[in-house]
Amino acid sequence: MNGQVQVAVLVGVALLSGVSGYLALRMGALRRALRIDRGTTAAILRAAVDGIVTIDEQGLIAGFNPAAERLFGYRSAEVVGRNVSMLMPEPYRSGHDGYLARYLAGGEARVIGIGREVIGQRKDGSTFPMELSVGESLSGRRRLFAGIVRDITERKRAEQRLRDSEAETRAILETAVDGILTIDQGGLILSANPATERLFGWRTEEMIGRNVSFLMPAPWRAAHDGYLERYQATGERRIIGIGREVQGLRKDGSSFPMELSVGEALVGDARIFTGIVRDVSLRKRAEEELRAAKDQAERASLAQSRFLAAASHDLRQPVQALTLFASALAAKITGAPASALLDDMKGSLEALTMLLDALLDVSRLDAGIVVPHETTFSLSTVIDRLAAEFAPLTAHKEIGLRTVPCSAVVRTDPTLLYRILQNFLSNSLRYTSQGRIVLGCRRRGRKLRIEVADSGIGIPDHLHGEIFKEFYQVGNVERDRSKGLGLGLAIVQRLSRLLRCPVTVRSDEGRGSIFAVEVALVGYNKAANVVPLRSAPQEVPVTGRGLVFVIDDEATVLKALRVAIEDWGYTVLTARTALETISMLTARQQPPDLIIADYRLRGICTGAQVVAQLRDMFETRIPGILITGDTAPERLREANDHGLTLLHKPIQPAELHAAIMENLSSRPGGEAASLGA
Repeated sequence: MNGQVQVAVLVGVALLSGVSGYLALRMGALRRALRIDRGTTAAILRAAVDGIVTIDEQGLIAGFNPAAERLFGYRSAEVVGRNVSMLMPEPYRSGHDGYLARYLAGGEARVIGIGREVIGQRKDGSTFPMELSVGESLSGRRRLFAGIVRDITERKRAEQRLRDSEAETRAILETAVDGILTIDQGGLILSANPATERLFGWRTEEMIGRNVSFLMPAPWRAAHDGYLERYQATGERRIIGIGREVQGLRKDGSSFPMELSVGEALVGDARIFTGIVRDVSLRKRAEEELRAAKDQAERASLAQSRFLAAASHDLRQPVQALTLFASALAAKITGAPASALLDDMKGSLEALTMLLDALLDVSRLDAGIVVPHETTFSLSTVIDRLAAEFAPLTAHKEIGLRTVPCSAVVRTDPTLLYRILQNFLSNSLRYTSQGRIVLGCRRRGRKLRIEVADSGIGIPDHLHGEIFKEFYQVGNVERDRSKGLGLGLAIVQRLSRLLRCPVTVRSDEGRGSIFAVEVALVGYNKAANVVPLRSAPQEVPVTGRGLVFVIDDEATVLKALRVAIEDWGYTVLTARTALETISMLTARQQPPDLIIADYRLRGICTGAQVVAQLRDMFETRIPGILITGDTAPERLREANDHGLTLLHKPIQPAELHAAIMENLSSRPGGEAASLGA
């Protein structure tokens, strides 16, 4: 080998050695990079929260990351090399290989590069919804497919809940009887339910996009947008969160009353308002009918009260005269036959007076002017007075009346309690023909039970709840009208409610009854502060002197008053008109000690006004008693306003005498103006 060849060989060897070294270095770098890439890939696969499954062209699993293991319940070793269809339920399992073959043959893509929702199957056989995204790559001449799998069970549940909620909302909106519509913050309608269509006569598509004010008549229409702007600027509420009654306008131009409730909500950054509209035409009509019925009932009640007052007034006038004449005659007649007849007459008058008092009680209770005045008093005062009142009546029927002494001190309204017990005794007297009536009391803890027991006809059990109704009477009412109007126990029931004192009844048919009322027991201290009641009806003794001026336009009543008052030792002047009264007293130039005036006088003045004129004329507050057969509540108010004692006809002589004495001694006469006067 010559020298040149040797040199060429040496140079070639050197070049080959250099290339080999370079290639060796490059291959080493590539291997290191590959190891790094594989490590990075493995780390990604291990850390991924989504399942990653790789398969080859035959559908055999080549890779299965930890997330896929958790998702499907298989270990990687259990699935690698097996067909991926094992991870799918039917019908996906049977169709998978055919789908893969079609894609490889013709490029038909249903998942690859697209993604879709499918169903996966776990090792335990359970299935779940999953979102599948598939990509493909080439590794040399080998084609691989990588699938990323995400469990969307919770998302599907949330979507289902949302669908259910939307369906429920739609069902509510479509079936609601109230109109429901939404508007944006500019007042434009966004939606309306079918009830809104029926309510206003517009189709939903005709309403959407229009200002809601077109559903309102003036003046609401003009004010609506300004109100909405003020609310958004200042928060001033007139309807939102409050609700109110407004007017709606239908498509045909008719208006109707509607109840509007408005709420607001934020949808993203936008504010919307939801209005619930209810047609209240029927309710308003019912309210109007109810008001009309109430007005009619009140007018009927007022007419009844006026009738009772008028009837009572007309009846009281002659009864008043008879009562006073009977009292005067009793002092002058001493013969036994005449005295007996006079006693019968007085008994009949007292029975008639009780009936008139019942009418008076009803009128006052209906007017709501009976106000209890609680005080502490000795019960013996009431019992003694009742005994004095009813002893002659029971003696006339030849039945016994026994009162059991009681030193109890109680607290209630004494006059109203008296009326309750008076009605109990009157009721027993009517329905007892033989035997006796007993009035007594017994202690029940901190209450005192006051009882009226009789041996009368009794009350069947099934009627115990009926006897307290107005105009109800036990027995044959048509056969015996002497048993009153059936108002007594009805009045008792109403009075007991006013006093909050329970009333009870126990009765055996044919064996008698026990009526009772419970009052608050204070004690048995006889020195307690006792409020006296007016004296029971009895013969009136002659008393001192004084000038009493009596004014009444009814000649008979005026005469009876004069006879009675003169019998008591007073000087009496009488007049029938206001003009006559003023003329007589002007000539006399001296005021009377007491004025007794009928309320209704001929002319333009009432008795109360005449007393007021005389007080002005003599510049002194002359005591006055106002008498009337008019039971209207206004009479009591007028008497109080003028500072007068009010007595209702027919007045018992003892009652009138007591009122005269009280007024002449400058004591207030409020007692006589209360219930039962």
